[in-house]
Amino acid sequence: MDKETNYIYIDYSAGVPVPKATTDRTTIELNRMFTLGRVYRDGVTLHIVNSGVNLYNHMRNNHERLIGVRGFERASGGVIAEKLVRYLTSTDGVFYLGANKIATTQQDTSPTGPPDILTRWYHDAGGNWVSNTGIEGASAAGQISNEHYDTPTGLADIGVARYGVFWLFIHFDGDLHVVYGIGTYKLALAEMALVPILPDAVRDFSTLAAKIIA
Repeated sequence: MDKETNYIYIDYSAGVPVPKATTDRTTIELNRMFTLGRVYRDGVTLHIVNSGVNLYNHMRNNHERLIGVRGFERASGGVIAEKLVRYLTSTDGVFYLGANKIATTQQDTSPTGPPDILTRWYHDAGGNWVSNTGIEGASAAGQISNEHYDTPTGLADIGVARYGVFWLFIHFDGDLHVVYGIGTYKLALAEMALVPILPDAVRDFSTLAAKIIA
């Protein structure tokens, strides 16, 4: 049909495969018909998409689609909260990486907790990523800093009456990682700040759980 989307399919209902077309996709029966693609005809011009049923290596292809589109995805839990002053807790969580179900355990980085580890990520003077599980400036281990932001050549001081932004991630194994933001902001700009470039250990092994302004 001209000026309409045409769905191309194979009809095997009579025991012989017959190519057909319809403008109503809902008429393509699920068990004895299968789609090949769709065509939009605009006069003599055809717009063709090969979008039919493709079962070759279906499970692997579906897994790769989930990884590419959805990544490390939260199903439930993993709720972040502050405890005491700038310490963090997270609840038990259920996540999916592709078709793989991953359960994470609750965390408490405060002195009254286990305490669990908070890993900080920022650059050193040589532009290399640093992972720090201890103190940073006046901030104790497990505590979010309110002093510094990240630059390509190391940490810099957050300005007077300004805020830093810190990006909190839940790792596959449940522990918490924080990536320092890259600016010293007024509050409105801090609220609009976007996730910076991430180290591989965070990008490939965790999911964003919270944006912290301090």
